[in-house]
Amino acid sequence: MIPIAGKRNIWGARMAKSTPETFWASYSDLMAALLMVFALTTVITLLDIGTRLVEPTQAVKEWEKVLDEICHDPDLEKMENVQIDCNTGALIISDENLRFGFSRTELGQEAEEALREAVPKYLKVIYRYPKFLNMIDVIEISGHTDREDLQGVNPYFSRERAGQVLRFLMNEPLMHRYTDLLKRKAVTAGYSDTRYPPECKSDRCAAARRVEIAVRLNDREVLKEFLRILKQVIGGNED
Repeated sequence: MIPIAGKRNIWGARMAKSTPETFWASYSDLMAALLMVFALTTVITLLDIGTRLVEPTQAVKEWEKVLDEICHDPDLEKMENVQIDCNTGALIISDENLRFGFSRTELGQEAEEALREAVPKYLKVIYRYPKFLNMIDVIEISGHTDREDLQGVNPYFSRERAGQVLRFLMNEPLMHRYTDLLKRKAVTAGYSDTRYPPECKSDRCAAARRVEIAVRLNDREVLKEFLRILKQVIGGNED
């Protein structure tokens, strides 16, 4: 019969020999498993965020489609003294078409004809994208002048000429389809010579004397949509 003391000695020897290695091996395995779970959770969360954040960018993609179509519209391209800024989508009608008289703000017959021909075609392209219409913040009609201004009246003229353009568009029969949109979204602004074209090298420059019509997105709504989805993902909430 083996003495009890001998059994204790053998058990103690085994414990002394195996416990440290077994403990650290188990701890390392546990940490590795936890890190793996954390890494997988992070990847899944990031993929989910990326998938959801695609939604609010649809409005931007829609605007890119509109921009491309406006920029390459054949009817607008062939019109003289009418340009499209392919970076912003702005419709630019130069003074060669508007022909405001010196120190005058009234629209002449040539100016009315130019607006009558260009603006409905411009808005017709935009109306092909109904979802995009909901993202429009403002339609800005802005007046611009060159730097020749001996009496300091250019700020007034730029504002008043933009207002004349809006008044004409609101009363033009060919604009009837777009009147409601203009009532809700159109604003006028006068920038005088603060947005001077880079091609103008002197104070008197025809390219600087112009009216621009630009559609601007409601970027606040796009940002709010980003934040809403991000909050959902982080908080684990669903619609």
